[in-house]
Amino acid sequence: MTGSANGAGAGRAAVLVGAGMVAALNVGKLPPALHELQHEFGLSLVQVSWMLSLFLLGSALFGIVGGSLADRFDPRRVMIGGLLLTALTGALGALAQSAPVLFASRALESVAFLLTVLPAPALLRRTVPGASLRGWLGVWATYMPIGMGAALFFAPALMTLGGWRGAWAFCAAVAAAWALLVAATQPRGAAHAAPPAPIGALALATLRSRGPWLLALCFGFYAGQFMGIFGFLPSVYAEYGVSAQLGASLTALAVASNAGGGLAAGLLMQRGVDRSTLIVVVGLTMATCAWLAFGSAVDFGWRYAAIVVLSAVGGLIPGALFATAPFYAPSIAAVSTTVGLMQQGSGLGQLLLPPAIAALAQYSGGWSSTWIATGAAALVTVALGLSIRRYDAVRPR
Repeated sequence: MTGSANGAGAGRAAVLVGAGMVAALNVGKLPPALHELQHEFGLSLVQVSWMLSLFLLGSALFGIVGGSLADRFDPRRVMIGGLLLTALTGALGALAQSAPVLFASRALESVAFLLTVLPAPALLRRTVPGASLRGWLGVWATYMPIGMGAALFFAPALMTLGGWRGAWAFCAAVAAAWALLVAATQPRGAAHAAPPAPIGALALATLRSRGPWLLALCFGFYAGQFMGIFGFLPSVYAEYGVSAQLGASLTALAVASNAGGGLAAGLLMQRGVDRSTLIVVVGLTMATCAWLAFGSAVDFGWRYAAIVVLSAVGGLIPGALFATAPFYAPSIAAVSTTVGLMQQGSGLGQLLLPPAIAALAQYSGGWSSTWIATGAAALVTVALGLSIRRYDAVRPR
């Protein structure tokens, strides 16, 4: 009976992780379509870069509010609503006849993304046994690289069949189907024995805590690097004469390798490696790999290898941060709110760094300056890792 219950819990947990991957499809569908969108709507490189960043607008502006909503109301309903909104806004984008409508749909997709992913840690907490929670949170950290990587890989084929609009419509249909799957597999939450904490109280308690701020800042500088590199990588490879399908496949493979780092983070932390050491080592590695990939004169093969290493090692950071969030939250009732603040930091990083990289590339006439912006962000994560070490030494256990 226990084994059967554990198996059912694992199945429900897998559906939750899948919901995050479905939401992340909307991140990966855009980079292979950048050239086509630039041509159809007459956009500059910097303008189209904002289409990458607008997807994180909801996270950047409303992350902690969205997390508080998931804590205050039934997280199951919030996730289902987020997936349905993902489907609706994706369909709106597929039908867009002007750039402003497409930009608006991306901004709305950002809200849908937020509502989909923020409830997941709280749902995992009530779905799997406590002894398995850290491991499942590490698995959850893989939703972005796997979902984004899948879209990067399949989007060119979808675009061959139906253009970029076909890729948008496909992702919308998958989101609608996954909303039904979540509704069918996730049990309804038990009625609260006492009134849940007000949204303002949850947000205020989280904002007053140092730990969630450290997680949010670290996630922001990491995520800004990741999106700033991989959002433009198919365009970078196009300048090398690489075909659209091959460039998207190389990018997808590199992004997918990020999932290994997310899974490894939980294992390493369980074996006694502290989170601050992981963050410091990863920051130094990402700075070095970014220089090799963009600033050095080594051959293309070595540059691509540096990108894969950067992604794989970089995955340790989100894995470590998601595994830490339940323990840095000011209370059990504020876990989603803490994740929301993390997501807000991530959104701000991804909103601001890609346009800065695009502006540098446009000013310098190429992508060789990319490592300057991403390397600086990597060194900030190193400093934040050292701050987390100091916080761990004094925080209540």
